[in-house]
Amino acid sequence: MTRRGRRWTLLVVALTASTLLLWQCTSAFDAEPDTEAIGVFGPWLNEDADAFAAVLTDFTERTGIDVNYTGSSDFDSDLRQRVTRGLDMPDVAVIPQPGLIAELFVRGQIVPLSEPTIVEIVENYPFSTEEISVDGTAFLAPYRTNVKSLVWYRPDVFADNGWTVPDTLDGLHELVDEIQTTDIAPWCFSIESGASTGWAVSDWIEDLLLRRAGPDVYEQWMLSQLPFTDDAVAAAVDEFDDLVLAPGRTVGGAQRVLGESVEDASGPMFDTEPGCALYRQANFATAWFPDDVVAGDQVDFFVLPGVEGDPPLLRGGGGLIQFSDRAEVNDLMTFLASVDGARAWLERGGYLSGRDTLTVDDHAEEDRPFAQLLLDAEVQRFDASDTFQSELRDTWLSSLTALITETGRLDGIAGLDDLLVEVDEVRREVVDQVAIAAAARADELETGSGTDTATTNTDTTDNTEEEAP
Repeated sequence: MTRRGRRWTLLVVALTASTLLLWQCTSAFDAEPDTEAIGVFGPWLNEDADAFAAVLTDFTERTGIDVNYTGSSDFDSDLRQRVTRGLDMPDVAVIPQPGLIAELFVRGQIVPLSEPTIVEIVENYPFSTEEISVDGTAFLAPYRTNVKSLVWYRPDVFADNGWTVPDTLDGLHELVDEIQTTDIAPWCFSIESGASTGWAVSDWIEDLLLRRAGPDVYEQWMLSQLPFTDDAVAAAVDEFDDLVLAPGRTVGGAQRVLGESVEDASGPMFDTEPGCALYRQANFATAWFPDDVVAGDQVDFFVLPGVEGDPPLLRGGGGLIQFSDRAEVNDLMTFLASVDGARAWLERGGYLSGRDTLTVDDHAEEDRPFAQLLLDAEVQRFDASDTFQSELRDTWLSSLTALITETGRLDGIAGLDDLLVEVDEVRREVVDQVAIAAAARADELETGSGTDTATTNTDTTDNTEEEAP
């Protein structure tokens, strides 16, 4: 597998939107008295937070250094507030949208990875240093990945109706047409996700653009080098509309698409009389299925087909950045970049590594099919909207949502044309703003006039946050 096929790209940013929980990882023995606990801030809650806490406890037991993890359901907004105020700055942050790194770099609020951390990344991941860098400096430590290009279905429902898994995108269209002739809607689909409402729409469009236009065109769009008004983008939106939003395609119609949460979208699939036959969502959707549903048994998946041959994969995931260059923070980052930094979560399940030095069998049994996909897929690209700068991402998602709200569709009418023009105006503005700010930041660093706030270390514990037992 080529590095290009599985590349990460750092760009501009996406911010979504506040209940906080604090998981404290303490050691079997105390840290040195003069060693300050490390603060980590991220989006992981509940089972994910518990699993990450197990990883951090492993680090503590090895080093004697305490680590406090704070998880937020409104992580991006909360991190932005901390950064803007310069208060409660974490030492390390989990970044699900890598575009945020460019903004933080421009502000001078993150510090480069240490050399030992870079060595671990290069040894364990299929990435060059350029692919974890901004302006030639490495800032991102990859940590967790997910596979987005999955279509879930119930094998028993397929068998009862004589349906077969399609092997081409055109075949999927034919299957959807066939399903629509029955009492079962083709798709379960909904988009409500708070301040991030619309990301499920964008994921669909990204997958279709990647398949129809190819990885090079997709990457140009991801890099904000391809206008939103380009025919390839418009064609992907039109295809999504025809495949998923056209009348009769989705259970509950536009009302359910807009009103139901993303997490609850798949519910009708598991009714005794299923309401839908297909559900496109990432591997993490298994956490949203009913408790008695076992992936691989009552429900299975296939990769969203390509035009022909092996389909590409759309990926997402979380990486780590640091706001402090204290020695113990560097040690934590190096540990998390290593194979040992994944083992505690691997054992619990619900974790895809992306490391070349881990095998499929190193993953928990339920994660192995997804790990195999990551190993086998020659063409993989990162979720484009997660690389957009926040203003661009917010405009893109809110505009898609607004048009669906107004018309129930994204069907190529004048509203869509206007939408793409408006979003592209924001794209051009953002590209100019980021270029100007990056140049100014580079000048500051060269002359030594910039203020480096990244190494400012403050207590990340908020007394209003709830400490988990």
